[in-house]
Amino acid sequence: MPDLDEISYSREETIFAFRDFYRFLVDLYMEDSDIIEPPKGGWPTVSPEFGQLFGKSDEVIALLRSLPYIRQNSPNGQWSPPHGSANCYWADWQSLADLGGVEAGVDMSGLGETLKAMTEGALDDVPAHVVGLTYGDRENKTFLLDTEFGVVHWPESDGGGNHRHNLGDDPSFIEPVDPWDVDEHVPENEVEWRHESPAWAITAFFELLKKQFRELKWIPINTREVIACDTTFTPSEDGMIHMLQGIFREHGWPSEQGGTYRKRECLEAVKAALEEHYSTFHKFD
Repeated sequence: MPDLDEISYSREETIFAFRDFYRFLVDLYMEDSDIIEPPKGGWPTVSPEFGQLFGKSDEVIALLRSLPYIRQNSPNGQWSPPHGSANCYWADWQSLADLGGVEAGVDMSGLGETLKAMTEGALDDVPAHVVGLTYGDRENKTFLLDTEFGVVHWPESDGGGNHRHNLGDDPSFIEPVDPWDVDEHVPENEVEWRHESPAWAITAFFELLKKQFRELKWIPINTREVIACDTTFTPSEDGMIHMLQGIFREHGWPSEQGGTYRKRECLEAVKAALEEHYSTFHKFD
């Protein structure tokens, strides 16, 4: 396991890791238009005033100001983001930080705490230099990026524990940071949640997410929804995961194996197969 001393934070490398991951998602299932890039100078809504309200460090705000995002709102203004990982919505901070529509005189003292609850889950004592990457209710997964140590935490309760140990002797296993080493670098009040939330170097974390898609443990069923193969399905949905995995492999996924992945054909085949064999399965499209 790598130690924290072997890892460093770089804003530019972090931005590149996000952009690379989002391109990966577009190549697999998302629409190009679902990814938005910051204008020159960064997102104007992610301002120092927002940083004070949100209670986050200058570096967190500088990072959020510079990141690309999965678009939160559709062109008609409705909240309709695609999943960025299995059953999970990612935070579009340039939209969440937009205070322009708030009427003058409105008390916004509780906004920071609300945003923390929606992006940091039920974790306590998350410091100012750590920010959540996802946004949603308690059913949504939580990922926490630490701009001081250059790692991303994935809580055990949200599935991170499944990737803590290489129980299957997987040669492509992506090692998390040594949890005991993390404990030695943080204040006592942060030890509990960090120890229960495995961490990876930022670039390694995004490779871990890609690995779930490459191995079809996370499966897109259209351009907006991703399901996990270990979800508990109804008896009427038996065999659905195996069918979906087969469709993706038939269409060249993962393309690293030497073939060419045919995205449009694949998603059309997924749609047709679900309508024919699992017409009652809930989906967006």
